[in-house]
Amino acid sequence: MIDRLPDRLDLLATADAGRVLRGRMKLSAMPRLLPALTSSDGDLQVSLELGKDPDGTRYLRGTIQGDVQLQCQRCLEPMTLSLDLGFCLGIVRELEAIHALHERYDPVLVSAEPTSLADIVTDEVLLALPLVPAHADNGKCHAFVQDYKPPQPEQRDGPFAALAELKQKP
Repeated sequence: MIDRLPDRLDLLATADAGRVLRGRMKLSAMPRLLPALTSSDGDLQVSLELGKDPDGTRYLRGTIQGDVQLQCQRCLEPMTLSLDLGFCLGIVRELEAIHALHERYDPVLVSAEPTSLADIVTDEVLLALPLVPAHADNGKCHAFVQDYKPPQPEQRDGPFAALAELKQKP
């Protein structure tokens, strides 16, 4: 077991060797995730297991835990979302191999170049974020919603009001 996460990793070779990696990854190291967050402070606890199934499929299983700050779309205030994610990826080198993967795996396509672990973690976190972040407890947004008064529609003359005035003239 390795207690630090490298920036890049040869997933195929590491899966062949069967390794477990654990460590922390800073949110600021995930630039594609930052636009969805209100703060880049903090980090995520990441655990990765790479290996081979008995059928020869190389896999990457992992967990991601930590808190991220999002903007509630109901009250527009920051909110904390606690993540506790699990994922299982089948490592493939060619597109054709994706169809041969067992359904328990989501595919991750790799090349001969080492893969960025931050990119994999970013993808999994982005998939787990809610489409419309909102406080789970409506009470946190209740004061905002209770004080909200929608704009009053202004009174306008109908489209034929000018014609009615012309008809009234002698």
